[in-house]
Amino acid sequence: MAFTQDVSPVRNEPLVNGKAVARPPKPQASLYALAIVLFVFGGLGWLAGGKYTVEGWVVALNMFAQWIGIEQQLSVPRGWWLVGAVAVSGVVYSRVELLAWRNTVHRMPSFWIGWVLIVLTDVGSTLLGVLNPAPDAAPIFHQLAMIAPAAIIWAVILTAAPEYLILAAWRLLRR
Repeated sequence: MAFTQDVSPVRNEPLVNGKAVARPPKPQASLYALAIVLFVFGGLGWLAGGKYTVEGWVVALNMFAQWIGIEQQLSVPRGWWLVGAVAVSGVVYSRVELLAWRNTVHRMPSFWIGWVLIVLTDVGSTLLGVLNPAPDAAPIFHQLAMIAPAAIIWAVILTAAPEYLILAAWRLLRR
């Protein structure tokens, strides 16, 4: 009498109705490392861009006050006040700028008018901050302020790139 044995492979997969179900692949450690790098550089860029934005708003408000005859000048916040102003302005700007990628708002002309104003004031205030470095700023920032095309490029980079680095990191972690 011959002995027959079922030689089916042993599997380490979940079963649904007796059939194997593939598990979603887990993110690799290298993706986590890349996401951390993107978060760090995006966060630092976001803070730097926010600092220039706040400083630019102070310059713009002082120019407006002088234009309408107000002699008193605002000073740029320092320390934790600056960090707080960067956080508030950064969250407001980022929130509105990123709304453009949602499908539900594309049909509203008023949204696009507001969105363009937000983007222009974000880039414009950042540019004013870049063009008016503090007296004690490093020499490279004073040199950057003297070269208008470089200042414009730097302002655009500081306005757009950090948010997209942070979003890229978030998307990597959600894979």
